[in-house]
Amino acid sequence: MALFALFTLLLAAVGVFLLVRIFSSFAPGNRKLQQDLDQMKEDMDKWAGDLVPLTREEVELFSFNQEKHIMRKGFGKKAKGIFTSIYHEPVMAYSYKEYMGPGKNALLYVRTGGQEFVYRISKKGIEVLIDREKVGTLKEDGILYNKQGGRMLAQINRDAGEFLPVLISGREVANVARLKKNESAKLGQRAFEFVRKDMSKEEKDVFLSLAVLEVIEQSINR
Repeated sequence: MALFALFTLLLAAVGVFLLVRIFSSFAPGNRKLQQDLDQMKEDMDKWAGDLVPLTREEVELFSFNQEKHIMRKGFGKKAKGIFTSIYHEPVMAYSYKEYMGPGKNALLYVRTGGQEFVYRISKKGIEVLIDREKVGTLKEDGILYNKQGGRMLAQINRDAGEFLPVLISGREVANVARLKKNESAKLGQRAFEFVRKDMSKEEKDVFLSLAVLEVIEQSINR
């Protein structure tokens, strides 16, 4: 009898745990999102360590290689990792959390040696923030609109071939590579290829906001 009661109690505890996991993965409100974002930052402080400053030279050496890559699937996908240069220098860390519910619903936090990028992913689009300032919203067609929603800031052409062109103010500035499927081929694969070398600070920030998102999405959705 005592054993049966213990077994029943254990089942109830497991049931409560599963319910907590399920409900915590449903579409969150702003307060929950902020809590999750704070947790991502705190967690990253512990495992990401120091990142090499993402200078122009380091951006050119940015690769698809990852360290400490973890992917968990269950009640909403979770992923994190550290991207490196082709010389295995840590240049960018990220943490991703997916929520349950209709449509795409997720939160992505990205850190480089000198910047933070936050992406709130929903069925309305992807809200992009750089260093806590909202830049705009990326729509399904690859167009990044300004925060007022009326002007196109940039575009990434996901319908292209091996390289995806990134345009800023209508001019192509760089390309994001497609991650190779072959394990040996993608080892040391560069992620970006520049067309223009005279980008302003603002243009570089906008390019990075699209480029790092594309690299991460390719990684977690392959």
